[in-house]
Amino acid sequence: MTYEQCVAKSDELRAKFNRSFSLSEKADIVQMYSEVLGKTFRPTTCQQCYHDALIEICLYLRKNKTMKKSCKYRLRAGFIISCPTFHNGEIYSNSNLTDEIAEEYIKMFPSRAKYVEKTQISGSEPLKPVGGVVTKGKARKPVRRKISEK
Repeated sequence: MTYEQCVAKSDELRAKFNRSFSLSEKADIVQMYSEVLGKTFRPTTCQQCYHDALIEICLYLRKNKTMKKSCKYRLRAGFIISCPTFHNGEIYSNSNLTDEIAEEYIKMFPSRAKYVEKTQISGSEPLKPVGGVVTKGKARKPVRRKISEK
């Protein structure tokens, strides 16, 4: 979706703001939330979250006049990059992280690569840790041994 399409769709949805959104309108809001803000939408039970998301989308588009640049990397929940030896102590979070910064950080600190995840590529695969151990398959069941009587 382009910037112009998002602006037109958000204006159309704002006109219907005082009523409940249909399923297709909710799907549009979820898609725009992801594309415009680069964040994952988390619905709640009260349905007010769709109105809040639309407001957030409209404000971001009005203020920045563009959509958020997509980044191939995200920091894991609760983690920020704040290191005095990396970019003179500049603090990075998911809101200002770029591909170049993430890749440089992984190269400089390979032991901390587990805190950086690759984002989904067109929704085909889940987030994967860049560093650390990734296990495949099911967890093993514990082995039960018989105790022989003597």
